[in-house]
Amino acid sequence: MFATLRHPASFARRCCVRLAAIHRSGKRLLMYVADSAALPLCLALAMAVITGAAPPWPAAVLLTALSIAALSIATLYGAALRQLEQRTLILAGLALGAAIVALYLLTRDGAVARIPGPVLAMYWPLAMLYLIASRSGMRALLRRLLQQRTPAGGSAGSGAARPSLPDFAPELLLGRPPVQPDSALFARCVRGKNVLVTGAGGSIGSELCRQIASLAPRCLHLVDHSEFALYTIAQELRARWPQLVLHAHLGSVCSERMLERAMQGATIHTIYHAAAYKHVSIVETNLVEGLRNNVVGARNVAAAAARHGVQTCVLVSSDKAVRPSTIMGASKRLSELVFQAAQQDGAGATTFSMVRFGNVLGSSGSVVPLFRQQLQQGGPITITDAAMERYFMLIPEAAQLVIQAGAMAEGGEVFVLDMGAPLRIVDLARRMIALAGLTERTPDQPHGEIEIRYVGLYPGEKLQEELLTADGATPSRHPRILCMKEQALPAALLDQYLELLLVACASNDRWLIEAMLKTIITEFTPQTGVRAADGEAVLRRLRVPPVAARPPVAVPAS
Repeated sequence: MFATLRHPASFARRCCVRLAAIHRSGKRLLMYVADSAALPLCLALAMAVITGAAPPWPAAVLLTALSIAALSIATLYGAALRQLEQRTLILAGLALGAAIVALYLLTRDGAVARIPGPVLAMYWPLAMLYLIASRSGMRALLRRLLQQRTPAGGSAGSGAARPSLPDFAPELLLGRPPVQPDSALFARCVRGKNVLVTGAGGSIGSELCRQIASLAPRCLHLVDHSEFALYTIAQELRARWPQLVLHAHLGSVCSERMLERAMQGATIHTIYHAAAYKHVSIVETNLVEGLRNNVVGARNVAAAAARHGVQTCVLVSSDKAVRPSTIMGASKRLSELVFQAAQQDGAGATTFSMVRFGNVLGSSGSVVPLFRQQLQQGGPITITDAAMERYFMLIPEAAQLVIQAGAMAEGGEVFVLDMGAPLRIVDLARRMIALAGLTERTPDQPHGEIEIRYVGLYPGEKLQEELLTADGATPSRHPRILCMKEQALPAALLDQYLELLLVACASNDRWLIEAMLKTIITEFTPQTGVRAADGEAVLRRLRVPPVAARPPVAVPAS
């Protein structure tokens, strides 16, 4: 409470954000309540000025009821604050005059104490002044507190300013309470340890680094191929934790030499592998680079972890790895197979595990930054299908899940967060529109500011994503984290398949690449329509054992 009093502007801004997020019917009810309290005060003021007495309460109640009914008929309560036009105000003035005339006619017989005519004449301008001032004042307050003026959005050199969107907490979009970490698990693989994070400059990687830095590691190694992203997160960590021992390594996880340099001279205890290409549409059209970065990168990290005796190595995976229908999803499932094979092939010194994410709110790959940009530009918000659903989690939840999974892992497991029910993308978009203080443009609301436009599914895109396979999941030591059983491939066979996949990538032949992926991942649904038999034909031509000859290995859950 005292913190709120010390920061009244912040408190007012939060109140305005929550007010903007209220459903239209709730806002209408608030206006009814406010007018029901204010209009009698306008009448009392007019009565005090003209007669010096209080108004008769039966007539005051009747006039208030007539005024609100007339204003409602004039659509004053149906107009958004942003759309309070001159026509609406004229109708409100006429409606208020009609209410006064109706009161005069109803009280003419003397059954109800009459209000003098001069009082009613003064009531009209006072009531109109209140209606205009209250609506205009609230609109100005919302704009001032929620929309800081920025030069974004105008043409260069025009000086035109476009109001920026208000900042709102991602929790308001989630639709459920955030999952809290288990403090006993949280620091087990981090405190007092040498930790390495790949993809440290990305949305997930940078949050991982923040969470790790707060847990007092002995040393934190950052790996990223983007110089700017690496510099940005390193500067932030040094500013917030000056005592933190930090090493920033610039390079790609596809480079074995770079990984060797990063791990030489220090005993790395824990690796969190978050480096990957994750934008589905980009990887789909750049499949060779996507596969090399995600799969070869995972293989290099797993090999380096085993070679240097790292205690814990955790892969950041995706729900798109379950029955994948895109190259990105297939690359993530292959990365999981690589870590599972590394667990089988190792001598037990390194514990390998995987974490599957849903959509992470606010990350660079989520729809939230795209929707914000589209809102800033005035719309439309583009959604592929009205029925599309996704599981969502917060960036801190994602980072905490990775850290806790490493603490619970016994080897080869896949961990997923219980994220509750999936959320429809269109509902997320509508929630963002409301939080921005805007209204959706629909056939029933043609004056709304933001249109939602449906553009159709992209190739390989699913209406619903999955986190669990048919094998199901078992509870873990955290009540909201589940542990998956997955089928693995023998390490030697997987290595052979991966080498052939790289040969296919060198050809840049999509059909051949998808045939190899279908051979390795039988549940993969490729865009070219290639079948498992086609992949087997490729393998026979290359003298590799067909799918039927590869024995699956079940990885038990912890």
